[in-house]
Amino acid sequence: MSQFHHLVKTQPAQVTVLNLPPNTSCVLLKKRTISVEATPLPILQPDGVLVKVISTGICGSDLHNYLAGGVGGRPVTEPIVMGHESAGEVIAVGELVTTHKVGDRVAVEPGLPCRRCINCKNGRMNICMDMRYCGAPGSVGSLMKYFALPADMAPHIPENVSWDEAGSIQPLAIGVQIGKRADIRAHQTLAIFGCGPIGLITAAVAHAYSARKIIAFDVNPGRVEFAKKYISPLTGKPIIDHVFHIAPLPSSKRSDTPNGLSSHIGEAGTGGGITDGEVVDGHEEETESDMKWGWAKKRMAEILEQVGLVDEEGVDRVIEASGSEDAMLHGVAIAKQGATYLQVGLGHIQTNSFPTLAVTNKELDVKGITRYTASCFPSAIDMLSRGVVDLKQLITIKFPLTKSAEAFEAVASGKQIKVIVKNQE
Repeated sequence: MSQFHHLVKTQPAQVTVLNLPPNTSCVLLKKRTISVEATPLPILQPDGVLVKVISTGICGSDLHNYLAGGVGGRPVTEPIVMGHESAGEVIAVGELVTTHKVGDRVAVEPGLPCRRCINCKNGRMNICMDMRYCGAPGSVGSLMKYFALPADMAPHIPENVSWDEAGSIQPLAIGVQIGKRADIRAHQTLAIFGCGPIGLITAAVAHAYSARKIIAFDVNPGRVEFAKKYISPLTGKPIIDHVFHIAPLPSSKRSDTPNGLSSHIGEAGTGGGITDGEVVDGHEEETESDMKWGWAKKRMAEILEQVGLVDEEGVDRVIEASGSEDAMLHGVAIAKQGATYLQVGLGHIQTNSFPTLAVTNKELDVKGITRYTASCFPSAIDMLSRGVVDLKQLITIKFPLTKSAEAFEAVASGKQIKVIVKNQE
């Protein structure tokens, strides 16, 4: 983590007296190659806590690291300890710590900002210029038996939150940040692309915020069926109002002429016409991306008719949680004029085709998101404690730490939703 938080180089007496066993860890050696081996016990700092990690969820970015040897343009160049969705029990506290004690149940906030750069000083510590993030290249992950971190990055967990749920607090914190970035409010309509853990958690957060209608899409039939059965702890009914299986977009030209709603939700919109910034040069060359965009408009027009949103010509908020170019095209197509589009998903490629003309003429707010901000973990823990979000339904399989490779392969199969690793087993 940040160099400013690693000032002490020797283990304090309150840790050495514990005579702990080897710190067994899940280490990524290279693409799709994991070793479960002992790594050095992290040094407890005067302002930190040492945590016996109980549970860790495997995230989509972990999977990117595992399958591609890197994520977000950051390649893995040396072996790294994986994992960043962890929770556990405090077994030692630094001499300056007054907020925690041995035996406390805590979550692990995996992102440690420098707190000194211009972004941190502006309150945007999630995009710190010197961020150390568990499991990312250059940092140590938390998929190990024992993990040390600053005490203020280890929020307390109430007793009514199970250890399995605690291992999923970090993605719920992401869901809270999605709600903040997309400005999700009561009575809005929402389309979510991707029914993996982040997509489903986003739906749960939006439902807790009293969204009026939630629509979701996925290319995986199993995830579509799972999403249909994700039940609200508040109403006892499905959280998502409509879930659709959606096939890849054709790259051939449509044989029909766009009309009606299909044309309204595209470049022009109702009364959109030619706007500032549109270039008209008399040439009508149509690219493969243009043809896919035509199909996306047609599909989303049909969806809007099925879900009863024809008059609104789209949804208020679009959350793209898959990283797929097709989902991006569908997302812009289903967004109403003046809507917000939030790009959450990370694909395996750096660039995608995007319908910029429609973004301009619909006056969409297109945003990105990086992880979570300071208030997200407390909010996530509060939502779990009050029972307004249920993560237990999402946990479909658990593995001991000794079978970490099998756990990652289970995630890679696409057949599981949330995979939890038990760090002490």
